[in-house]
Amino acid sequence: MNRYPTVEIVVTSGGVVAIDGPMKPGDAIEWRDFIASKGPLRYNINTEHHQDHITSNWYLKADKIISSEVTYADFLTSLTSLEVTRERMLNYDPGCGDLLEGYEVWWPDITFKSRMTLRLGGETFHLIHSPGHTRRQTVVHAVEARVAFTADNITPGNYPFFHSAAVWEWFESLALLESLGVDWYVPGHGDPCGKGEFPRHREIMFDIINEIKELKNRGLGREEV
Repeated sequence: MNRYPTVEIVVTSGGVVAIDGPMKPGDAIEWRDFIASKGPLRYNINTEHHQDHITSNWYLKADKIISSEVTYADFLTSLTSLEVTRERMLNYDPGCGDLLEGYEVWWPDITFKSRMTLRLGGETFHLIHSPGHTRRQTVVHAVEARVAFTADNITPGNYPFFHSAAVWEWFESLALLESLGVDWYVPGHGDPCGKGEFPRHREIMFDIINEIKELKNRGLGREEV
């Protein structure tokens, strides 16, 4: 579902695996009901700590929530308090007041350091810590489905978002994504794409880096740049 952000599920014979969830409570409930029509939600994978990826944990109510250890550690840098979280959801979805009754921040139950393999209903999922858009991105490779869920390391049709980015590691993560045996890449924002998206993405990143270098060479300080 391409809302804010783009969210995904993989349906297996043993239940459903979800990747992130919508920011707006109304969208989250719609997504939750759609998932329920496909089977029980066994796992919800949070690919990063930014609010648009994790506020829906409470609505989706997966059996278990999974993230990298770094994402877990940074949860409160995005959702600084329950009051702030509710206020932000109201900003995105002004009519959602009634949907916030009883709302809580749901934290990951399972964390991993570098890589994790999850198996469910005959499907294999490789969770890979892949810094880029943030220092704590998680890529999800659905092996049998031949799909990679890229989080915000790829954003087709948009500029790369340099939000607390791990810039040089980002290029390494793009190379890792390209090396996977998949037919589709599903981003954190935007529509699914193929390998043809990678040259465009790298070119834009290099343009931004070169622009920053030029500004620094003019003598501008970090904050000015």
